[in-house]
This record gives sequence, structure tokens and C-alpha cells, in this order.
Amino acid sequence: MKSKKLIELERQRLSIIDDARSVLQDLEACTDEKRTAELARQHETLMRKFDHIVIDIDEERSRSVAGGEPENRRPGSNGSVTGDQSGSDGDLAARWAGENRSGWVDAEGRAVRVLSPRDTLSSERHEGVGLGDAVRAMITGARNDLERRALSEGTSSAGGYTVPAPLASWFIDRLRAQSVVIRAGAMTVPMASQTMAIARLETDPTIGWRAENAALAEGDPTFGRVLLTAKSLAGIVKISRELFADTVNGGAMIENALVKAMSLEMDRAAIYGDGSSNSPTGIINTSGINSVSMGTNGAQLASYDKLIDAVYEMQLDNAADPTGMVMHPRTGASLAKLKDSQSNPLTVPEMIARIPRLLTTSAPIAETQGSGTTCSSIVFGDFSQLYIGLRESISIQMLDQLYAANGQVALAVHARMDVQLAHKESFSQLKGILP
Repeated sequence: MKSKKLIELERQRLSIIDDARSVLQDLEACTDEKRTAELARQHETLMRKFDHIVIDIDEERSRSVAGGEPENRRPGSNGSVTGDQSGSDGDLAARWAGENRSGWVDAEGRAVRVLSPRDTLSSERHEGVGLGDAVRAMITGARNDLERRALSEGTSSAGGYTVPAPLASWFIDRLRAQSVVIRAGAMTVPMASQTMAIARLETDPTIGWRAENAALAEGDPTFGRVLLTAKSLAGIVKISRELFADTVNGGAMIENALVKAMSLEMDRAAIYGDGSSNSPTGIINTSGINSVSMGTNGAQLASYDKLIDAVYEMQLDNAADPTGMVMHPRTGASLAKLKDSQSNPLTVPEMIARIPRLLTTSAPIAETQGSGTTCSSIVFGDFSQLYIGLRESISIQMLDQLYAANGQVALAVHARMDVQLAHKESFSQLKGILP
């Protein structure tokens, strides 16, 4: 059962939402400048209270999980209490405490969620408007109570829009579903603050047999400390006012465009990021991963031998079997075209055939190796050893004046993330592949 404190906090949250919605309605109808300023201040105060109460609710839920008292019931979207359905929208806090315990705890002993590709960040069913419709409501005004409620939960009088927590989590789950590295097995770590330290095993411990009265084998494992530091992933999207006013799918279109663009960049940064311009350092630029070259100046694929060599390098380091191999579609096409001397398609060796093949256009195809300037790579890995730290908040700033002369509205979209490898030897790069 829920704690009395959590029930009271949720009642306060719903009360704040109702108050903020009422103030927003008054603000939309107000024409007096002085009164408008006062209503805006009231709304900003309520939003700060809302942010604080959400933090308190999250802490109380985490405390319940850590104390062995997971919730069995949670508030529905209309404030009513609904029973756990033990399905995809069941109480994730309870499921995490039972089925998906990560073994990670913070300094205060509270459980830290680590999400596999099958898990979802959202802990409750999202029954409100989608992100695209929320954006449309920012531009053309709310059409119904659901949109007004979404704006009331997230709008700042300063012009920014912090996406409400349930909607932000739902959008991030959509983003994760489109990500190649997540599909390959990468783990997601929701970050409650800008930084999060995680431990990494650098060298294995020494274990050996011993005779009676003989000394134990000595050899200390080496542990490293790496830091997830949330970095800003941002961009500006320009939209015509007529688009949202005259189309029925404008909201869905902008939402899909944001999901596609952000997931592609997340994949690029996670695998190929070089750490420049405050971007994450990805797999191939992390010192210590395995590497196999096609040759001094690169070469075309003629067989699967080099792919086997890349996997073998991982096996030498006692890494788990690869959960995926990621490549550009051009490289995937080259593999599909491999033929023997009689022009029959080459049989894929079992060692390679069992590895999921994942394609992404975020993979570069203009890498330089010697005199080769159109090279690409295949990145193999046990992607469960790749951690993606994601801040749960997404902010959208409407720039309604910058492009007004062209009849456009611009949206500045911000998310924050970072990547780290838990075991560098679990990855291998086959580089220098020419078309």
C-alpha cells in the first residue's frame, strides 16, 4: 500500500495542477497589463511548487522501494487510484524492486534504476496530449482541457516550456525505441542530477587453485571511476504558423521529426562521438576498445574473415558475446553482396550470423585511413556494457519573434545526456572499410 505521506504529496500535486490551470485560464482571458503580470507571477510560483512536489514524490517512491515497501497502487491520470495491472503500465517501482533490481544504490541507500531495452522510463500510463500537440498548443493556443492542463503543468512565464514529467518520460521512451544503440542492448540510467559516478572494472581479479596450507593466489582487480556528466543536446526547429493552423497532423509530424533527429544524434554520439564541443565521447574514441583494420589504406570487404577477427579480439578479453554490430547501410549492402567465385551469395559464418545487424545513417562513411577517405566501420559490442545517462526533463523554448518576418515560429529544444563504457574490452571496431 502507498504510504500516507505519498498519498498526501500526490493530493498536493493535483491541487497545484488545478490552481495553475485556473490561473492560466485567467491569464489567457486577461487584457489588463498589470493584472496579467500578477497572474504570470502567480503561475510561476505554482510551477515552482509543482517542481518541488514532484521531486518530493520521486524521493518518497524511491524510499518506499529501498525500504522494501513498493507501491501496489498509483494515481490515474484523473486523480483516481487505479490498481496495478501487472502489465506494461504496471507500477514500475514495484516491478523494479522485484524483477529488475539493478543492484545500484546511491549514497543514501536508495535504489538507482538502470533500464534495459525492454524497460520503460515512464512509470505511469500517459493519457494526455502528445509532445507534438503540446507544442502546437504553445503556438496556436489550447483547444481543450487536456492541452490547457499540459500547458499549465509545464509553461513558464519567462517563455520556456518544461515538458511535464509524465510526457517527458513518454517522449524519451519513444526516443529510446528508435535508437540503434538501445536496440543493441545499451542500458539507460536516469540521472537525477547533472553528474553521476559509476564504477568500472579495469582488470579482472586473479583466481587460482591451491593446495592445502598453500598461499592463495594474489592479484587485485583494478577498478576505475567514470563520471556521467549530462551534456546538452539542442537544436532549433522552424515551423510555419499556417502548418499548424491548417493541418490535422502537424503535432504528430513535429513529434516524429524530433524523435528521429534526436535518436540519430544520440546514436552518433554514443558510438562515434569525439568529445568535442561539449559532446559525449563515444565507443570508437574511448581508449582501450579492441580494433581490427582492413589495411593501411583501407580495403573492400571480400569475405567475413575480418569480422570474425574483430569478434575474436573481444573473446580474447573474455567479453560476452556481441549483442549487436552497428554499421552504415552502405556497409550493410556491401556485406549482403558478398559472393563466391561462382557468383553465389556467401554463406554467413555462424559466429557472425547470430549477431544482430543494425543499420544507422548516423555512422560516418567518410572516415580517413591512409589514402582512403571514404572508409566506414563496423562496431561490435556487448552493448549492455554501454550506459546512457539521460536527464528526464526536456525543455522547449518558443522563439516567436526571431523568424516572425517569414511567418514562422522557431522552437529551441533541449535534452541532456552522456555515455560511458562499463567494460571497454566488450567492444571492437572493424575500421577502414571501403565501398
